[in-house]
Amino acid sequence: MYFTKPKLYTAAIVFLAILIIVLSIKSKNREVYVKFVENDGLTQVNRSNKTKQKLFNMDFHYLLNNEKMCEKDSNILALFIVTSYFGNVETRSAMRRAFSREDLKQLSFRRIFLLGEAPTDKYTSKKAVEDESKRFGDIVQGNFIEAYRNLTYKHMMGLKWAKENCYKAKFVIKMDDDIVVNVERIPDLLKSLKLPKNNNFIAGYVLRNMVPIREPANKWYVTVEEYEHTTYPPFVSGWFYITNPSTCSKLVSLSQIKYFWIDDTYVTGILAKELKIRPFDISNYFTVHSEFLDCCIQDVRSKNLDCNVLIGPNGGNNNLFYDFNNVMNICNLKLCKARAKPINETCVAEKKTNLGRGNAIVESYKLH
Repeated sequence: MYFTKPKLYTAAIVFLAILIIVLSIKSKNREVYVKFVENDGLTQVNRSNKTKQKLFNMDFHYLLNNEKMCEKDSNILALFIVTSYFGNVETRSAMRRAFSREDLKQLSFRRIFLLGEAPTDKYTSKKAVEDESKRFGDIVQGNFIEAYRNLTYKHMMGLKWAKENCYKAKFVIKMDDDIVVNVERIPDLLKSLKLPKNNNFIAGYVLRNMVPIREPANKWYVTVEEYEHTTYPPFVSGWFYITNPSTCSKLVSLSQIKYFWIDDTYVTGILAKELKIRPFDISNYFTVHSEFLDCCIQDVRSKNLDCNVLIGPNGGNNNLFYDFNNVMNICNLKLCKARAKPINETCVAEKKTNLGRGNAIVESYKLH
């Protein structure tokens, strides 16, 4: 059989069209979200064309799952979903040393670490993370690039995983891996919560009257196209907040609302407002200064004084989670005296140096 040139051209075009369709179908589930990457250089970037109509795409899949974490167990008080950078091996290790998987089970807790993809990282590798997952069985990894502007994907992935795989848990606690928590005091905190009758709630450090930063050189620069209003709705810090699987499910169902890259504002503010959820403030359990946690450790060791805060930043000390919980175990056993004054009125802390910038830390930490 012979083909004329026009027929050959037609056949070639048809073949290429079919090939493109097949490849696009195969790659659909391997979509990597690279449009939203952090601008480390703090230079002006025109993002308006990228974000004007961007909707949240939940059509990602898990590279590592560990979906059996909560299987066959209906007696789970809380699931911790911990956002963690791919290369933060030391922080995850400190949390596991403080409370292993079995230790958490004794408290009716479960814990997963939420990761994205980082093809090149000087601290770890894809193979190392896979081995870490096999060893500890507590990593959930999505097929999106690790970047600050992708944190909303990671945050929503955690809520989605919780409502799909740990729906029998009474509470879901979202936290960052650089946050220190007195884990053994969390059950008492959970019992103290006054839950609404409709069972939709978010409790955390509430931030009100926050405004978008419109200065292009700022790391937190938000364009009018990204967020058109002059103030954000009330939201809670993504450092640490408490919700439940039912609320997680409702938040995930709203994810087709226009994408916004500041994850705690998007999830606990914009989406929560759509559900008419008013955040419940538990900021009295927080400190925004890691120095106060250091002072608590010193006071327990030298004076047997209890610590009146449960949650705070690690200040760049990746082992502070372990050190704080290790020392506070003395007070959790009721072997400490009550403080006459709160830690913020008695702590005399040394200034810490931010090694990344070389400047002393002299102001409060930002909570998002």
